[in-house]
Parts: sequence; structure tokens; C-alpha cells
Amino acid sequence: MSDLKTLALQRLAAKAKEDEAVAERRKIDKEIAALLLDPNKPEGTITEKPDGFKVSVTYGMKRKVDTSALQVAWNTLPKSVQDAVRWKAEVSVTGLRALAPAESLILSKFVTTEPESPQVKVEAL
Repeated sequence: MSDLKTLALQRLAAKAKEDEAVAERRKIDKEIAALLLDPNKPEGTITEKPDGFKVSVTYGMKRKVDTSALQVAWNTLPKSVQDAVRWKAEVSVTGLRALAPAESLILSKFVTTEPESPQVKVEAL
């Protein structure tokens, strides 16, 4: 058996154990979150200290902005409403790849590039 095949088999077995452990942890986390839930506090952290432990659950709300509609209305909004919105620049990889070398050099003054962790995928055939 090749080294790569052995590693692939070991990774599949480890991934199966990991998936099982993650599913069990998520089930337990859901039960803990239900125990500590305060209907009067939909956001924030609740902490309890049972004997020998500190258990904290942070509850949050996901908010999505309709950026196109916001941009159209932006100049008509009160400053207090504008202050409730942050704008974050991000790189368009498609646009980045389309830049001429001189344009890429200009943008590089404002962008830091670092390699990401390699993503490994192993599938049984």
C-alpha cells in the first residue's frame, strides 16, 4: 500500500471520528444554550458557575445589510443612522486578477496577502 493511500485511509477514519465528536459536542452545546437561555436577553453572554466549572453562552443576532438599497438611500439618512453602519473594503479576486501589473502594484500598497492553510479533501472512490 502506498504511503499516500495509507494516509488517505487514516485521514478518512480520523475524519469520521471527528465528525462524530463534533455532532455530539453540538448536541451538548444546544442543550447548554437551552438551559441558560434568558428570553429577556436575546444578545450577550450569560455565565453560570456550577461546581468546578465556568459555563458561558454568548447569544447573538445575525444582521444582513441590503448594501445596494443602503447606498441609494445613504445621503438621505440621518447621521445617527449612518453611524450605525460600518463599511469594510474587501478584495474582489476576479477584479484583482484582471488588473494590469502597474495597477496591481498600486493596490498592493493597501492589501496584505498571506497564504491560507491548505484545504485537504479525501474521498473514497
